[in-house]
Amino acid sequence: MSDDAQEDDPVIDDTDPETTVRTWRKDGEYRRERAHSLDAEEFAEARDRIRGEDGLEWGVGALVEADGRVLLVREDGRWLLPGGEVEAGEDHDEALVRELREETGIDITPRERVAIVRNILRHGDDGLSFRFAIHRATADSTALGDNPGLPDEDIETVRWVEELPENTLDRDLLSRLLGDGWD
Repeated sequence: MSDDAQEDDPVIDDTDPETTVRTWRKDGEYRRERAHSLDAEEFAEARDRIRGEDGLEWGVGALVEADGRVLLVREDGRWLLPGGEVEAGEDHDEALVRELREETGIDITPRERVAIVRNILRHGDDGLSFRFAIHRATADSTALGDNPGLPDEDIETVRWVEELPENTLDRDLLSRLLGDGWD
């Protein structure tokens, strides 16, 4: 770890007791490692997705702020940054632009990467991992689309929020990235 590395003690994710999280800074970015225990069925599904035909190596999310608000999507009962998989042949910026348009209906300009989350999935002695990069982005407009997500996605709603909801994935990390007033 570099000089600016300060590791948090591993903690149990308060929204998911099967997940342990640790966070530190390295080279000016936040780094997070999230280890999650899965049952056999969940692990098999994750293995197929991560090691499947296209393979999931990276996912991306956009931290988009406008007028004192941040853009979030609600999926499976949790709030999270809009984003998704980096598809074959895409770079992170291309994936961010595509995912934000699909999920929210807005166009963005990607900016700097501010965090990397390594997701470790375990079942017994077996393990898998993939990485998720969080980039700041600027919205070309704040007008959201009428139909969030693609037909095969479970996006319930998209919203600009002035406060992070309690059930926001990586809420503490997003609060750090957003700065004062976002806790």
